Amino acid sequence: MKKKSLRKFKHRAYMPHKDSEGNILEAYSDEIHEDEALIWPAGSKLQTELYGLRINSIMNMHYYGILEIEEHDMIIYEGISHKVISVKKSRRFRGLEIERL
Repeated sequence: MKKKSLRKFKHRAYMPHKDSEGNILEAYSDEIHEDEALIWPAGSKLQTELYGLRINSIMNMHYYGILEIEEHDMIIYEGISHKVISVKKSRRFRGLEIERL
């Protein structure tokens, strides 16, 4: 991994809450964490079959840091908000798939 390949992003944790009628509302924490990761557009044959036309709004991300990134969290990359749709953990990094909101 080359340092110049790393891209900066911001992370906001997903914090759902219920309203007075019992509906679950999506909300994100006000606390923003910044870090770096490898980020590139999705486009493999498998991802194209899985996501179809949505493939244009999906990106892959390899994260080597210590932040606890879970599904449904928000990643802000290049000023655009993305939602984490998949987290795969390996020994050295977390492989994430993020989708533009």
